[in-house]
Amino acid sequence: MRPDGRTADTAISVSTLNESAKRMLEDRVPRLWVRGEVANWKAAASGHRYFTLRDDEAQVSCAMFKGDAWQLPTDPADGTEVSVFGQPTIFAAKGRFQMIVRSLEASGEGLWRIAFEKLRRALAAEGLFEPARKRPLPPFPRRIAVVTSRAGAALHDVLTVLERRSPWLDVLVCDCRVQGEGAAAHIRDALARVARIPDLDAVILTRGGGSIEDLWCFNEETTVRAVAAFPLPLVCAVGHEVDVTLAELVADRRAPTPSVAAEIVAPDRRALEARLGSVAGGLARGLRRRVERGRARASTYERELPRVMRSRIERTRVQIEGLAGRLNALSPLATMARGYSVATDSDGLVLSRVEQFECGAGFRLRVIDGLVRATVDRGERLS
Repeated sequence: MRPDGRTADTAISVSTLNESAKRMLEDRVPRLWVRGEVANWKAAASGHRYFTLRDDEAQVSCAMFKGDAWQLPTDPADGTEVSVFGQPTIFAAKGRFQMIVRSLEASGEGLWRIAFEKLRRALAAEGLFEPARKRPLPPFPRRIAVVTSRAGAALHDVLTVLERRSPWLDVLVCDCRVQGEGAAAHIRDALARVARIPDLDAVILTRGGGSIEDLWCFNEETTVRAVAAFPLPLVCAVGHEVDVTLAELVADRRAPTPSVAAEIVAPDRRALEARLGSVAGGLARGLRRRVERGRARASTYERELPRVMRSRIERTRVQIEGLAGRLNALSPLATMARGYSVATDSDGLVLSRVEQFECGAGFRLRVIDGLVRATVDRGERLS
């Protein structure tokens, strides 16, 4: 006899009862939004979330599995007013009525804003937003890297601008996930790989627009700290101009769009050409002015040179005459001209004292116009 529960002999099992009730409930009650207050929130090691949703008169057990829970920007605190979207059901093994939550939104500011402000305050306290820690971008980079998804439109926009503005740039693309579960870890690992590339001048981290959920990986602490710790100048551009993420705030430069990020990093070829033309013109004008000043100076020298040379020759002549006069005054010949003479022996040694003259010895007497040979008769010492 087939069990149908109509008699004791056809009684159904508890598991059959619970499964029947589960199917009946899920068939009759579709997924819906329910509002209430969070209580007893628990984050399991498996990644699932378990909590109670309650109001003043009732409560219901809720479960949010890992595949949906990873999208939460933060866990709501007990007492937070939320709206949950999910399926009312029965947990057949326990016979417990519960709700399987697929999405959760907080009232008021919402979980996204709460999580954003919480991490922003912590990072600000560490000084990660301070202008003093931000590095300047190189004015003339030669090699840059773009960290983004190869499948996104942002990469095409960035490469187009780079090619137009600086076609000489060596551009390396590092592919990574920029939304979804695990995207923050992908970005962190991509930045770590890029940091090991030699001779890199700057990096662009970017992605296109999307919902706050799509962009949230750029507000996760994993990404933000990887950007803050990156060892090279980094420009971050996420979403559209109105979108602002924490990764952009800690980066060395924030750009409102991916295209603007490329414009910030790459110097404009046309502007450089115009600048070089201006510099070349200025150099030419400067050289012409210098040549003209040189010619004027040479002309002045040409006119003044004879006068300057005559003056210098006259001063030199007067100096020479003065020195000649002083030299003549000190010359022994001048002394001899006044009637003096110098006595020397046969070896030319000057005899200046009486004891140097021996009786009968010969000596030479130098006078102004020659030598006189003499013999010593006697020597007399002056008293």
